[in-house]
Formats: sequence, C-alpha cells, structure tokens
Amino acid sequence: MESKKIIAHRGMSTLAPENTMAAFELMPAYNINWLETDIAITQDEKLVIMHDTEISRTTNGIGKISEMTFAQLQQYSAGAWFDEQYCAEKVPTFDQLIDFLNRTQINVNLEIKSVTGKDAKQLTNSMVQQLAVKINRINPACRVVISSFYPDILMQLQKLRPDLEYACLFNPYTLPFWRPIAKLIGTKIIHPDNRHLNQRQVEKMKQAGFEVNVWTVDRIDRANQLFNWGVDGVFTDIGQDFPSHHKQKRHASHFLTTWF
Repeated sequence: MESKKIIAHRGMSTLAPENTMAAFELMPAYNINWLETDIAITQDEKLVIMHDTEISRTTNGIGKISEMTFAQLQQYSAGAWFDEQYCAEKVPTFDQLIDFLNRTQINVNLEIKSVTGKDAKQLTNSMVQQLAVKINRINPACRVVISSFYPDILMQLQKLRPDLEYACLFNPYTLPFWRPIAKLIGTKIIHPDNRHLNQRQVEKMKQAGFEVNVWTVDRIDRANQLFNWGVDGVFTDIGQDFPSHHKQKRHASHFLTTWF
C-alpha cells in the first residue's frame, strides 16, 4: 500500500479537530503527503476551511457560514468540541492553508462546497473567482486537485482556469452516471463513494483510463481490498493507522466516522 495515496480526510481528523490547522500540522509527523479539505465562504466573502453549511457540528457556535462575517466566525472555537486542549483553534482561512502547503509541500484535494442562502449565487461566483487567483500562490511542487459534487461549479472554475486538475465526486446514487459527468467536465479523475463500490466498477473506471480515489475508507482491510482492485488512493480519517504511517509515539485516536 506504500505506493498508493493515503489522503488525510479533513486532516488527521481522528487525532485533532477536523479541518483545523491542528489537524493539518499533524500530517508530516505521520508521513502523510495528501490532504483533503473543504473550501467555503463567509458573508463578507472570506474563503475559509469548513465542511458543513452550518457551523454547529464543528464549532461552539450556531448559524450558516454564508450568513455570518469572518469576524463573527472567529468568535467561535473550532476545537473545543473535540478536546479542551484545542479550545484556541479557529476556523482556518484559505490563506492559512496555502501557507501550510507551501511550508510542507503537501499535496491537496480542495473540495468546493455548495453555498446556500439568499446570496448563494453571488458568493459562489466570488468563491470561484478568488480560487482562480489564490491557487497561484500554492507552491508548484504541490499537486492540487479541485473536486466537487457539483459539475456546474467545477465548469465555472474551469472556464477561468482550464490548466487545473479537476475531479468529480460521486455518491451511490450518482455513480451510475460517472462516464457522462466526467466527460462533461473533461476530467480523468473520479472520486467514488466507498459504500457499495465493487471490483467490476473499479475495473471499468481504470480500464477507461481514470485515476480513482475512494472516499471515505476507515478500515485497513477495506483499503487493502480497494488497492488490490486497482484504486489509486483512499480518503481516510485514520491515516495514522496505515502501515508506514505510524508515528513513534502514538496518539489516542477518536473513531468518529461511520464505516459503511
């Protein structure tokens, strides 16, 4: 499995609060060189790292991220819910993430999240336009893949940045349409859901020349099976548990993600 990609899903998210600098900063210690994280936008058009539309699951605040300013967001802890030692963690900015990538030369998969609310269209346009420019700041030594469940958002960015790598995300309901959607985007990278994914599907994708990275795989035996089928990488919350990714001094691991 050493030759395959182990992609830290929202950072080392069972060792530190997901999508925080604390979770990202643990990656080098475990020799994990791929990060998956999520790009969102605040009401005042600041790009931040956040998975959910609502902030209540991963902060001590309540509300939609697209309906609060960055200053309001920074009032909340992004780590207290996980452990009191992370009380000072804030929701990171995209600029902070870029600085981390440049310093560590870690590769990254940036998932563009959907925007909700009355200003959704304006904020989505702003997010895409800012990404098109800010990505230039990332060290060329880092591989950058832009992914989304929303082909329209990928195509919007693609018009501005046709030079970037794009990947389509699929759940079990959209996976039967992987060929036409990938063709629409013009990508050769697909990210299928781990749930119900079988060997025949993987073989078809690989025979068609696709790079296949599977989400979210939180059992080592399942990851091994997928790699034996030919997948290129797995998104996982337990990167620290994979062979060759053990740190000399092990941390206690919270197992948060449901295994499907």
